[in-house]
Amino acid sequence: MAILVCLGGMALIAGCSGAVSTASSTTNTGGGSSGSSWNGQGDGIWRRDAKYGESVTFDPCNAHQPGGGEYHYHVNPVCLRYQLGDNIQKLGSTDLVPNYTEKTTGLAHSPILGYAYDGYPIYGPYGYSPTSASSGVRRMASSYALRTDNTTTRISLPGWAAVAQGFTTTMATYALSSSQYGPAVSATYPLGRYIEDYEYTAGSGDLNQYNARYCVTPEFPNGTYAYFVTIDSTGAPAFPYILGLQFYGTPNGSTVTTIAESTTSYFANHAMVGSSSSIPQINGWFTRNSSQYATIQSSTGATSTTWTGNTSPVYADIQAVAYSATYVYVTMSGMASHIMGPWWLDAAHTQVFPNYPANQNAIARIPLTAVAATTHTQTSGGAQGRWANGVAVFNMEDFHSWSNSLQVDE
Repeated sequence: MAILVCLGGMALIAGCSGAVSTASSTTNTGGGSSGSSWNGQGDGIWRRDAKYGESVTFDPCNAHQPGGGEYHYHVNPVCLRYQLGDNIQKLGSTDLVPNYTEKTTGLAHSPILGYAYDGYPIYGPYGYSPTSASSGVRRMASSYALRTDNTTTRISLPGWAAVAQGFTTTMATYALSSSQYGPAVSATYPLGRYIEDYEYTAGSGDLNQYNARYCVTPEFPNGTYAYFVTIDSTGAPAFPYILGLQFYGTPNGSTVTTIAESTTSYFANHAMVGSSSSIPQINGWFTRNSSQYATIQSSTGATSTTWTGNTSPVYADIQAVAYSATYVYVTMSGMASHIMGPWWLDAAHTQVFPNYPANQNAIARIPLTAVAATTHTQTSGGAQGRWANGVAVFNMEDFHSWSNSLQVDE
């Protein structure tokens, strides 16, 4: 989802197997540049990385919102991880400067932090290594790195991106026509500005091109396919951060406005109302703070449960969980119970970001049974799943890209 803020007429850049499972064919939805359905700005071939283009507007929890107010994380959701006890500690004395840092000893397998719309779980950065619950726990490494084959020009796509964009079905580097070239690598357009500046090398890390692997986890002792949040050795977000540019499974989930089938209620009105469930997709949602109002922090450090566009307090996190034989339905505001904000327009913190989170009053529909896809659907701008607190999962795109004809990012 693009966050559009104009300054001087320019948009602000505001232990398991890692075996590759390649698509037999690809389908682009909400993205793609080979004559398909890219609906962001620019050509859609060289797509700007949200961490590069928008991180200045992230709050201390690594989240922000567009003009429509959908609070979301593109990268490592540190505050949610802290709430869920995911190997992270808070050194700072205030929420204005929380100073989260990764633990280095006593690591435990990460909890489920959320679910992608294909039904597969999203874990934090830590998993068993190599293969079982009796194994040790360590940080899961991404198999992506900045490209070494295209360090001065942008005249070809890395194979994983070419496949995801629908240009080809092979993972080999894909040569572009001159009308599809990106900007030359420079101080203005450095490597890392675009997601296509990263190459994928199978087996170089723990995870495949979907930022996932098949493995044993505490919730799935018999094994599951799972995505992992990726960070580097310093705790900084590591590309592709959460999801790759394609779902591994069939994304039958979505955000809906009504529930059109009979369901069994599991959680409602701030309390458990159903019998206990051993199914992680049902029991894994973060409901502990469901009676807490969403709160933002201003640039002065003051906190409030009301703000521009939110004149009455709204409950945070998950408000209801119900399920059928096919789906789990999760009702939420889309706002977190951790302190949200403040947001800035510049690294020096002199200009305040004008967008505020808004009550999404949303229902997420998550498949109870995830199905591996033979035609892999592209992730795109907007919600690609839901975190355990109901906040939207976004991928690495900021929905802007290079325009070859205009020679500028749009």
